Amino acid sequence: MTAPRSKPVALNGGQTLYTPSGARLDTTDLKILRLLQTGARDSIQAIAERIQLSHSGTLHRLRRLEESGAVLRYMAELDEAIFGDWPVTWIDIALARHHSDARVRFEQAIAEAPEVMEAIECVGEFDLSLKAALRHAAEWPALKAALDPQAEFIDRARLRPVARVVKRAIPHPLLAGDAS
Repeated sequence: MTAPRSKPVALNGGQTLYTPSGARLDTTDLKILRLLQTGARDSIQAIAERIQLSHSGTLHRLRRLEESGAVLRYMAELDEAIFGDWPVTWIDIALARHHSDARVRFEQAIAEAPEVMEAIECVGEFDLSLKAALRHAAEWPALKAALDPQAEFIDRARLRPVARVVKRAIPHPLLAGDAS
């Protein structure tokens, strides 16, 4: 027997939220996701009590959210200040235009670079923004050479060393409402 589904969620003028696999998210799903973003170590029983659902119903929904791709992994968020000698630098990159197979090779090099913590595709002046752990801006040429050994992908780059994080939105702003 499956847990009863609550009403589908409509946000911002009727926008409905879906998992990567296409399943619609309802209010109970969003309550679970909100709780996981703020306390992924909470027990199933604690989550069930907060959303007023049975243990088995909560476990079923959590497994469905994992299988659908809505929940990718459980991890600890660390204070980046503990890595004082390895400050975070955002590197905005404008790419030279190439065929998609060349872009795939470049993105594979990014995926394999241990210094790159995150890479996002952008719209506008720059094509990509990399979050990288570099001790000094002087380490950028070495990382650039590792990512683009033939100097065929990167047209130009702008480095933005991070002084400190002023705000980090957790949970995601669409999930920021009351979880009870």
